[in-house]
Amino acid sequence: MKHKHIQNDVKEEVLKRPEEELYIGNNINLNETYARDIFKSILDKAIIKNASDIHIEPFKEHIIVRLRIDGFLVEDIKIEYEVYQQLLVVIKLDTFMNITEKRLPQDGRLAIEVKGQVIDIRASTLPTVYGEKIVLRILNRKSFLKRKEELGFSNKAIDKIESIINKKSGILLVTGSTGSGKTTTVYSIINDLKCTSKNIVTIEDPVEYKIEGVNQIQVNNKVGLSFENGLRSILRQDPDIIIVGEIRDIETAKIAIKAATTGHLVISTIHTKDAVSAISRLLDMEIPQYLISASLIGIISQKLIRKVCTTCIMQKEVNELNQTNEKHTNRECEECNGLGYKGRTAIYEILEIDNDIRKDIQNMQDYNTIKDTAIKNGMITFEESAKDLIDNNITTEEEYISLEIGI
Repeated sequence: MKHKHIQNDVKEEVLKRPEEELYIGNNINLNETYARDIFKSILDKAIIKNASDIHIEPFKEHIIVRLRIDGFLVEDIKIEYEVYQQLLVVIKLDTFMNITEKRLPQDGRLAIEVKGQVIDIRASTLPTVYGEKIVLRILNRKSFLKRKEELGFSNKAIDKIESIINKKSGILLVTGSTGSGKTTTVYSIINDLKCTSKNIVTIEDPVEYKIEGVNQIQVNNKVGLSFENGLRSILRQDPDIIIVGEIRDIETAKIAIKAATTGHLVISTIHTKDAVSAISRLLDMEIPQYLISASLIGIISQKLIRKVCTTCIMQKEVNELNQTNEKHTNRECEECNGLGYKGRTAIYEILEIDNDIRKDIQNMQDYNTIKDTAIKNGMITFEESAKDLIDNNITTEEEYISLEIGI
């Protein structure tokens, strides 16, 4: 697999590469080319296995490389400490980090082209007692532009989402933990809303995928372009639809709510465990309940759940058809590496704000009261969306239970 490096949008100062070479015990020459081959090999395997993250972790005796696949970390290889030292230099150079800084955490970014697809690599280093740990997050730009059906939303869920986004103004929140697919869902909504009669402006950190016809702004805190400042400027650009990558602080929340109450459709993400908790989070951010009630039009909360391996299912069906007593064990399946699951899809809650919920918010009702009202009035719950997947043999009840209790 050949990688074509793509120049970063903003280049840092290119640091001088070290000329000295490293050696391991058997006198194998460890030059930069060798380290790059190792880096390429790790990336190749991670991309083939559809890993979301690569962890390169230094310990006393050796360095462990682990891949996060379908939400779980799986050990891949172990490498010698001397190899790791040169590998660290290569990664820092390629992601425009300072190769001489080893005491402080650093962040970097790299874009590579693999078989015509652009893959973004976000790198992060963290000093530990045995050296710098490296985490590489892998982002395939094409994966951000999917239809809602591809993301796992049912027809009922899609109808609810469309009902929410067809409103002329108000704020839609997409909630969930890190890595739950919030950004992908937001991009699918942007793609649906895109048309020549609308001025759509986004402010993101970072811009994950460039969409033709949408004005996208990259946060740059180094020059003072924060979510807060950028959002203030967007309001002077005659926007119809505003996308805020993430509500991280009180000021950003206040401006987003203000925009939603002055005739704009606002879509943003926020970190909460479920749909109703997003209301509590806004109250914690000191947003008055009357403003939340007036501006909030809907909440989508989502989690990713593992899908049953289709190869395992097919083998089971073959055994049943042949009426054999052979039990297809996961260890026999190369597709899922013996896990029984391959790939992930979304389970979700979708809450469309109605008058009853607005009254609950205005009256400062507690979490349980609002949730009871929401369910009574037709909110799609995690349980309901998971049941659909279980009934259709897409996932299992055991997987849902383990996800809910955090196993």
